[in-house]
Amino acid sequence: MSSVMIVEDDNKIRANLLFQLREAGYAPTALDNAEAALARLGEEQPDLLLLDVRLPGMSGIELVRQLAGEGRLPTTIILSGEASITETVEALRLGVHDFIEKPFSRERLMQMLRNTLEHTALRREVAELRSELAGETAILGNSPPMQKLHELITRAAPTDARILIRGESGTGKELVADALHRSSQRHEGPFIKINCAAIPTHLIEDELFGHVRGAFTDARTSKAGLFEEADGGTLFLDEIGDMDFALQSRLLRVLEDGRVRRLGDSKDRAVDVRVIAATHHDLETAVQQGEFREDLYFRLAHLPIEVPPLRQRGEDLQLLFTHFIDVFCHRHRARRRQIEDDVYPLLERYPWPGNVRELRNICERLVVFGGDPVTTDQLPSSFFSESGSQETGLVRFGSNPPSMSLRDFKTQCEKEYIESILQRTSWNVAAAARVLDIQRTYLHQKTAALGLRRPQPELVEVAEGVA
Repeated sequence: MSSVMIVEDDNKIRANLLFQLREAGYAPTALDNAEAALARLGEEQPDLLLLDVRLPGMSGIELVRQLAGEGRLPTTIILSGEASITETVEALRLGVHDFIEKPFSRERLMQMLRNTLEHTALRREVAELRSELAGETAILGNSPPMQKLHELITRAAPTDARILIRGESGTGKELVADALHRSSQRHEGPFIKINCAAIPTHLIEDELFGHVRGAFTDARTSKAGLFEEADGGTLFLDEIGDMDFALQSRLLRVLEDGRVRRLGDSKDRAVDVRVIAATHHDLETAVQQGEFREDLYFRLAHLPIEVPPLRQRGEDLQLLFTHFIDVFCHRHRARRRQIEDDVYPLLERYPWPGNVRELRNICERLVVFGGDPVTTDQLPSSFFSESGSQETGLVRFGSNPPSMSLRDFKTQCEKEYIESILQRTSWNVAAAARVLDIQRTYLHQKTAALGLRRPQPELVEVAEGVA
């Protein structure tokens, strides 16, 4: 139900507007002067403001002028038959949506309200989509590795040199390519992307270079390839390290002379395309092993850019985590989540094998399946397991191990292991139970039976002071 604020000093018109709007399903409020409206607008923001021009004291135009100056003018329709041309022009310049002259029919008023609210809703939706797109394509992070990356993008983007983006899967190589294009001289041209690992080898050639009619059995019409589509812009070749060796020679030829030939064609076409490539492979090793052409490698890697893995960006984790939680709350129309402070240390200790892509997936899972606030026990169990190389055994014996019964030994091992897991999870019983793969109630029983007690904060502080 849309809210409408009416500011009209004529009692009869004001009462009539209230009745008509309530009958039409709106939620109207009515005031008889601009000063009262200004005070009310400081407390609430209606979907629409119906404003008379001639009011006692502050006029409607003066109210619009003040609200616009403070950046809080709602969608506004002026009600008047007395506004001058100067006032009309000024009101439109300040952001008033429309005028309706008195006297007006109910049908005309309702049609104007519907049109205005629909227009406002469309503008809001476009603004939200643009904001979401900007958030999705932003490269976030202020850690030293990211500062270096931002500097490389800033320096490389304005040039027309080919760039090879290197980094592990999930680090955001496509975002870097997008940033390079948007900051380049070609930003108004097309930005075409192709994942060389996602398309079968026999189709990539057709995708890149196109074909003429009759080039093969199903070629009923001619088709331009991606090089032609990207003419005047940028072509992003993702996972270039997975390109078939035979196709690499055709790509090399295009990079050398800037001309492409469609499959089945007898003539070349000139194209003006900046090529940006990306890979998670070690192309230098692939060249040495004969799996990637050396001449193509040097053609692509005019300006190499390394994208750091997430485990080297611990300072950015809190920023990225809160950003993605907010993004998915907005996308899934969920209430904005609070995040408990003890979540962040676990994020920083985790090695993030899937990098930013893994972080995004976890954030979406927490928004859809988790609660509010986000707590450590909602994180996957992998966050509580030890990272690094696996040892050959859990128990380490010294040269002179103590002698005890097997029962006592098993009890002591169980006690020490459970205590270590509880310490690792900051004594979060739910999280520890997930790591141990037991019920939380059973873990409570085991800790009581083994005599395990959570350290008291004051004792910890005293011990740290003594140390």
